[in-house]
Amino acid sequence: MSEASNQPRSTFYNIARTSVGSNLSRQRTLSSSSIDPYEDPVVGLERVTHTQVRRRPRRTENSDVTEGRRELEEDHALSSKYESLNYEICENQLYRDAESKSGHQLNLKRIQLNRWVACFLIGICTAFAGVVIDILVHKSADFKFNYILQTLVDKCDDGAEIAGGGCMWLVQVAWMAYNCIMVFIAACLVIFWAPIAAGSGIPQIKCFLNGIHIPEVVHLKTLVVKVFGVSAAVAGGLCAGKEGPMIHSGGAIGAGISQGKLHNKLDPGFFREFRNDREKRDFVSAVMTRATKCVVGAAAGVAAAFGAPIGGVLFAIEEGASFWNQALTWRMFFSAMIASFTLNATLTYYFNQDGLLSWNGLANFGVFQDKNYTIWEIPLFLMIGVIGGCTGALFNVLNYKISEFRKKYVSNKWQRLLEALLVAAVSAFTGFVTLFIVDDCVPIGLGMNKTEGLNRLYCQKGEYSAVANLFFANPEESVKSLFHSPIDTLVEGSFKPQTLLIFAIEYFVLSVWTFGLAVPSGVFIPALLTGAAWGRLFGLGVEKLLPQVSINIWIQTGIDPGKYALMGAAAQLGGVVRMTISLTAILLEATKDMTFGLPIMLVLMIAKWVGDFLSEGLYDLCIELSEVPLLGWNAPKMARNITASTVMRSDLVAMEKRVRVGRVLEILAATSHHAFPLVDRIDESDISRLPDYGKLEYTQGYILRTQLVSIIKKRAYRQEWEEDLVGSMMTEQDFIDVDSKDEKLEVGEDDEMAWIDLSPYMHPHPHRVPLNASLPFIYRLFRGLGLRYLMVVNEDNRLRGIITRKDVARFRNTKGFALRELYISDHQF
Repeated sequence: MSEASNQPRSTFYNIARTSVGSNLSRQRTLSSSSIDPYEDPVVGLERVTHTQVRRRPRRTENSDVTEGRRELEEDHALSSKYESLNYEICENQLYRDAESKSGHQLNLKRIQLNRWVACFLIGICTAFAGVVIDILVHKSADFKFNYILQTLVDKCDDGAEIAGGGCMWLVQVAWMAYNCIMVFIAACLVIFWAPIAAGSGIPQIKCFLNGIHIPEVVHLKTLVVKVFGVSAAVAGGLCAGKEGPMIHSGGAIGAGISQGKLHNKLDPGFFREFRNDREKRDFVSAVMTRATKCVVGAAAGVAAAFGAPIGGVLFAIEEGASFWNQALTWRMFFSAMIASFTLNATLTYYFNQDGLLSWNGLANFGVFQDKNYTIWEIPLFLMIGVIGGCTGALFNVLNYKISEFRKKYVSNKWQRLLEALLVAAVSAFTGFVTLFIVDDCVPIGLGMNKTEGLNRLYCQKGEYSAVANLFFANPEESVKSLFHSPIDTLVEGSFKPQTLLIFAIEYFVLSVWTFGLAVPSGVFIPALLTGAAWGRLFGLGVEKLLPQVSINIWIQTGIDPGKYALMGAAAQLGGVVRMTISLTAILLEATKDMTFGLPIMLVLMIAKWVGDFLSEGLYDLCIELSEVPLLGWNAPKMARNITASTVMRSDLVAMEKRVRVGRVLEILAATSHHAFPLVDRIDESDISRLPDYGKLEYTQGYILRTQLVSIIKKRAYRQEWEEDLVGSMMTEQDFIDVDSKDEKLEVGEDDEMAWIDLSPYMHPHPHRVPLNASLPFIYRLFRGLGLRYLMVVNEDNRLRGIITRKDVARFRNTKGFALRELYISDHQF
């Protein structure tokens, strides 16, 4: 808005001053801006612009909490900066009239076809994003190992032993320098261009699908930073995975394609019918729209990352989407299928395996040869589940403490950049120190990978270090090695117990420190790699104690540590993220085998139960730390006696159906509200400084801020009010893709006195509850219907307040089901 528009208009401002001064004697002030002569035009505005009635004082009025306790609970707050998405269809007169127009049925068929076209494009684009990430990581590794480090190692190898002298330290410095450069690029992209692209992005997508507007979470620049940032972070040797960011990238692609434009200035006009929060949500789910398209995108992201289309659909259902329907499931599956096919076809062509569609996405875990397991191993698998639940909970608690520290003390951009570089240097240094300390050299055999030079450091000629094969190889390849390496420690590719123990501890600590850095990074592969290491160690212990067990005279089985590595990987990841159904499907599809379906399910359930007993899941802790008003699946317990009169806020601003332009401009300039109830009359209250609003009858409703902005921009008002001219001056298309933040509204003084008829544009039947409605009932309405607003009326149907998402989300349960009420803060601490 211009500076002039930020100030109240003179005519109405003078009336306001008069009314405020007359409030002392409780005299009614006539308003020239409303049909209702008894409306006080500024009581509703003065309280917002000056007195700022807040919910925090309302809490402390009914509480004897001490100052020390109050300061303690400031750490448990919800941020007021997050707004809700509007999933409700505005069934106004324009919406109803559209159904009677000729060609409406044909338009519905076109929209339905466009949904499938959008899902097809989402699948293809998500796959190409995965291809770009994979190729960039592959090219970076090839350049680092073959052109930099291998050259230095060859210079150090003078034909005798490769010794750990000064030349080897030169190799280490080169390794650390390259990694720091890559991490520097990733961190700069995030810190200085798209901060929302940090981390895996799954918590943000989950919040978005829950109905919360996360600024820039699915913007084009976020997608670009996510793709190139995660490529640089993984290439920089961080304990990070590219699978989580792929899910976020898919959601951003789903949101972008469903809107049919790259930017407001680059708008070809495609898919305009999908430019609303409800449609965006579904498309984000299918990839995993900006509220509909985002679900489609997330599912396609999982399919591309793991080569698991079914796992992608289940992931979107279990972890992502808060609102679901059968048609969305079909579209998600279609998009995931297209993404998986496109990724496999493209990568097989790039790696000269034309037509080999069995390529396994970005994470290939290989195929197990020994697929046998017996009933006596089930207790061992359950033990692995318990260990995974405990270590997963420990991971979450430690990472939460580190994230709290970052939030308070590492908030400066340069501090965050320095921390990222520090973690990169420490990660590289840890690998080299472990390589120097751990004597794990074994004879070189066939099949050495591109890290051959580094694997030979500090070993005799003709030998290589097995621990280097874990630290310096691609993380996905390391997981595959732990799954399929032989037991015999003298055979190439095998791992000694001390190697597995040291690697598991070090990688666990580095993963805890890395997750949450200012770089795009996922936790899937680091958790799988950590779990595979201690799971294989567990299997070696079982093999040592029980080298061969006879179940009966005709069944004998040997112990394969690889399957215990698989169970450990599942347990660790399940203990961290608390996923069960979708993670089972992802692992089965990634390993191309259904044999281990039952033990994986058992391990994941035990890991989830144990982890839930000890702490919350990683994504839930991230959401809590971000102070986002997420609404979970279930209403808080012990809240039946909390009613709407306690939850609601009564300092709302209402209008009448017929209002002057000047009055609307005043309200838009003085408030940040996104919806305004429409009532039959507004009276001055005799007992309160807030207005006494009239009835919210069936002829009344509410009007959105974006609608008011569009009406004034289109000049859909009349200078003189005439009853026979009542009707719409706009069409349904005029309200598509309107940004309420773009409120450059300038009108002349004559236009300020013009009249607007809001009846054709308002939502005529908003959801409402009585004053005695319970909090669980209100919670279920918000959660099940995806509401943004809920009106509160008394027994005479007179408007008494309004409830928003934050009013409901501030009530939370503790572990003992005790109810606590969070603060709603204007700042993020």
